Amino acid sequence: MVNYIRYANQGATRNQQLSEDLLKRLGYLEKMGITAEVFSGGQPGKDEGGARVGSTRHDHGGAADVHFFRGDRKLDWSNPDDVPIFEEIVRNGKANGITGFGAGDGYMSKGSMHIGMGNPGVWGKNGSGDNAAPWLRNAYNGAPSGKPDVIAEVLAAGGNPAVSAPASPPSEFQSVALAANTKTEPKSNNGILVDAWNRITKSNVQIPQPPKEILGIESGKFGNAASGIGDFAKALMESDQQLNTQIQASAGRGRQNTPVEFTLMPTTMMPSALPLKKKKGSLGGLGGYFA
Repeated sequence: MVNYIRYANQGATRNQQLSEDLLKRLGYLEKMGITAEVFSGGQPGKDEGGARVGSTRHDHGGAADVHFFRGDRKLDWSNPDDVPIFEEIVRNGKANGITGFGAGDGYMSKGSMHIGMGNPGVWGKNGSGDNAAPWLRNAYNGAPSGKPDVIAEVLAAGGNPAVSAPASPPSEFQSVALAANTKTEPKSNNGILVDAWNRITKSNVQIPQPPKEILGIESGKFGNAASGIGDFAKALMESDQQLNTQIQASAGRGRQNTPVEFTLMPTTMMPSALPLKKKKGSLGGLGGYFA
């Protein structure tokens, strides 16, 4: 027996107690300081025999018609001072997986409420959603939906989950402390395709960062230097090819025994004080040598 539920349905058609599942989902009432007095509780299912009435929501204690009390005072949703309490009951109930709520003028008695499981919704007179009390619709529609399967597992473990108040935003001091303790994650070098692969396969492939230095030189500068050396070597090769072409051309004009001499011009501007090297050769040694 829980202390937030008491039964006053002994003489009613629905004279059974509530299911263990519903009792645990209503556990938040204890933290609110609220007691639910059940005047219509559970009943047998259809074709099971025994007295029953109305819809199947009350079958096997899946729902209850109740009055709420805070201490000895009976709450009444027609009292504006009590409306916020009823709204909180509905919001907390929905967050704990309770799906059906009924209240409003012309539906049962003042201050009473149907609360329990079944198809999600709210209603009032004649079971119509349009006749539900305005505060009931607003509270239900503004509350997050609970996940009955998850809650059932928590409840089965013996807990009484209650709705927690939303966390307050951190103070200025806390924000500074959080920023100081936050570690900056290293920038990924993966690219779009690798990141997509990780998401699809739930892998954690990471492309390593390139080395910062190569032979003691920053990788970016090393790459630029290597590129410059390659361009210089290419220019030398082109000049060497031009010399060989000229030598062969000279051979075709009958000057086979006369050595030829050509000047290798630098491909870039060089200080005039530096001597220019000359390349010598003959028909017997195409390509020559530097003197």
